Amino acid sequence: MNLNEQPEAAGSSDIAAPGRTDISEAPYPSPVLSWCIVAALFVAYIFSFIDRMLIGLLVEPIKKDLLLTDTQVSLLQGFAFALFYTIAGIPLGRWIDRAPRMRLVALGIAVWSGMTVLCGTVTNFFQFFAARMGVGVGEAVLSPAAYSVISDSFPKNRLGLAMGIYGLGSAIGAGLAFMIGAVVIAAVANAEAITVPVLGVIKSWQVAFLIAGLPGVFIACVFLLLPEPVRRVTPGEEHLTGQVPMSAVIQYLKQNKVLFWCIFLAVGMINLSVLGSISWLPVMMVRSFGMGLADAGWLSGSLLIIGGLIGMVGGGALMDRIGGGTAESRLKFCAWMTVIGIFGAAAFPLLDNKILMSVAFVLFFTAAAVAVGAAPSIIQQLVPNRMRATISAAYVFVINIIGLGMGPTLTAVIGDNFFPFESGIRYAIAIVAPFGYIAGAILLFIAARNIRTHKN
Repeated sequence: MNLNEQPEAAGSSDIAAPGRTDISEAPYPSPVLSWCIVAALFVAYIFSFIDRMLIGLLVEPIKKDLLLTDTQVSLLQGFAFALFYTIAGIPLGRWIDRAPRMRLVALGIAVWSGMTVLCGTVTNFFQFFAARMGVGVGEAVLSPAAYSVISDSFPKNRLGLAMGIYGLGSAIGAGLAFMIGAVVIAAVANAEAITVPVLGVIKSWQVAFLIAGLPGVFIACVFLLLPEPVRRVTPGEEHLTGQVPMSAVIQYLKQNKVLFWCIFLAVGMINLSVLGSISWLPVMMVRSFGMGLADAGWLSGSLLIIGGLIGMVGGGALMDRIGGGTAESRLKFCAWMTVIGIFGAAAFPLLDNKILMSVAFVLFFTAAAVAVGAAPSIIQQLVPNRMRATISAAYVFVINIIGLGMGPTLTAVIGDNFFPFESGIRYAIAIVAPFGYIAGAILLFIAARNIRTHKN
């Protein structure tokens, strides 16, 4: 699609929409400011994942107090988020493409943090589901805005590292979620219930949600103080004003459907493996190795952080140097790393030695971290600036519908129906984890082959 042939959006004018300053040749922000923006987004992403993944460590006490099955808990872990994306993800992406992104990020943080606090007050499944759906606003707002902001702050040959560091927030956030939960569990190990001002008597697992949600108020305020980066116009769209019509975005995706669908689905299948595994990782350690819940939280969190550091930061920096940091070279690198990760995916759930299991899991998660960290930078390299947040929202929608919406539940359903014994969850993980990686690797290789036919 040639953007020069697209009509202006209805109601557009020569004045950019509020919050927009489109400049094609403007210098990038100073390195100090650029990295401060990445640091703030990194911290926000950490807390997004803390609030999202905390439930993974608290499965057993939640099931006991609310009388839930593994499948019901899996719906709280994933489907509640996926449902929100279905309703609001794409409209939010359109909003991000035209509005001040920093303010929208602040609003998103405030909403998801408040909903996390509400998770600490629920008394039944339906209340919990509604609150968890509200927490989903974090992913729906934060990542499309972050991808757009970071791509306007760094040149192409440094974009992989910047995106990798931002993406590392997911691994550290998930790891810290398990660690924070472990600390809370250890602190209240002998208390069935705790008295909290205003709320009264609540269960110990509910305290963890209250602690996780409260810092979001302060993080949101930071984004109200940060400057809005200049939106850099992709060559060929300099004359356009206002927002690109949705019909133009759809036409662009249609003309590049093989490329983008392969990228979206590849990361979605990798996410299916990862989220279908880590959502149940502490539970697997408790049920299969006889570990205490706090110890399982510490080990799970440590493995996630180690794998994320190696894959997202190391992989991002390496991809900036291989093949000149082109989108094609990044896709090939991700594909081969996913192939390597298949071996870890197949091994870690079945190993009986904790050390060997930990090594295999780090290999498994490192491979995922490479692909999940690189995919956004590839999309930003390919997509015209004025479509980036909308297409990023579509990307986030697809990967979370597949990964978050299906991963935890697919693992739980396989475990409940085919391995209905205490350690059965490990065998369910051993099926889901390699399956998603095999599909993801194939799709990444297809995307790399089709990238030369990409049309602007």
